Amino acid sequence: MMKNLTSRQKILFGTYAMILAMLGDYLLGFGTFSFSDSPDAYLGMTANVVPDWRYAVSSVLGFVCAALFAVAATELMKVMEKKYGLADSRLYKLFKIANWGGILYFAFIHIGICMLPVVFNAGMEITGSLQASMDMVLRVLKSIAVPLGLGFVICDVFVTIGWIGLVVKGKLPVRKIALICNPVAISLLGQLMNYIAEGLDSGFESFGWLLMYLVCSLKLVDRTEKV
Repeated sequence: MMKNLTSRQKILFGTYAMILAMLGDYLLGFGTFSFSDSPDAYLGMTANVVPDWRYAVSSVLGFVCAALFAVAATELMKVMEKKYGLADSRLYKLFKIANWGGILYFAFIHIGICMLPVVFNAGMEITGSLQASMDMVLRVLKSIAVPLGLGFVICDVFVTIGWIGLVVKGKLPVRKIALICNPVAISLLGQLMNYIAEGLDSGFESFGWLLMYLVCSLKLVDRTEKV
């Protein structure tokens, strides 16, 4: 079945993957933890007890996202190497590392971060104390902070540097405005959404990946092309 798909169709799997990721992001991030200067806040943060099913669904979406993304990333790397001869480019190598890392990271981040609100829910159920529950969350966060931070750098930062460099240097047939289609830039723009409601920025990192893969699917290959 996969052999019958064109390169564009395979790369578009990356956009489908990121739609699922965005749904998972909002199930995880909207209405859960937020920064606040309220007298009831603890360490500048407040949190709400949200049904655990949201986190279970978010984790499943992360796994499905990773599987779909693997198809897209594999095809995109093949296109960039065979059609555009970028295999020896340092910028491309950064871009490639980020995409391979993303296959694992997109599943891990949903499961890893979902642990935090689940721990908070359990703490509130057992103790009824916001402070005790938040302390439990922070304790768990310490154990996953390093892989989460490394994942962000290797995936989001590397892919952003690689993408901007390839676009600016004209290595890809896309307009310069496309350089903003990356997870870091779109995440920063998403921060403005928090002025409307805390947590509205949750899916913007994934949206940046979605835009990048959408541009690649439309501009790097023709509609019926198979690389």
